[in-house]
Amino acid sequence: MGYGKEILRKSVHFASLIIPAAAIFTPRMEMVLILTALALGMLIVDIIRSRNRVFRKFFLGLFGKVLRGKEQDGGMTASTVLMASAGLTILIFRTEIAVAALVFLSVGDSFAALIGKKFGKTILVSSRTLEGSLAALLSCLMVSIPLLQISAARGWTLSPAGLAAGALAATLAELFEMPLDDNLRIPIIAGLVMEMVIPG
Repeated sequence: MGYGKEILRKSVHFASLIIPAAAIFTPRMEMVLILTALALGMLIVDIIRSRNRVFRKFFLGLFGKVLRGKEQDGGMTASTVLMASAGLTILIFRTEIAVAALVFLSVGDSFAALIGKKFGKTILVSSRTLEGSLAALLSCLMVSIPLLQISAARGWTLSPAGLAAGALAATLAELFEMPLDDNLRIPIIAGLVMEMVIPG
């Protein structure tokens, strides 16, 4: 995928910040139900697309520029995984932890890809670079500042140390290849670390 298409793809990824933003003001189980319904709907679209050539051609005409090779060939889209991941994250973690973990996913993963592809020189793991990982970590740390402000306004228990631990966990989850899709492993691993570090 060319860099221009990567920018377009990560612009969509940045737009997923609407999910943790909505989770701040929407009852937890209501958010879970909404995201589950969206994930199921998108999964149905993925299944139809993989089995129907006419629909696949139509779908690729609309979204082909932001899809990777396997997605174009009929595989499940990252957006479907992201919706399911967001629903699971909100279900299993406290609201403040889920919000922080999903913000780290949207911001950290995007900066890792954009900076890593453009400026990455030092390969760490697979195609991941030191520059991309540093961009992920720094962007997560920077976005922790407004998260702390929101936490204070909402009466949450987010702390600088807890968010720093979550930012590092999100960065490492993005860096190391695992069987789980990064849209799933980043918020889950970051959320688990923050749950252990931040008092309930």
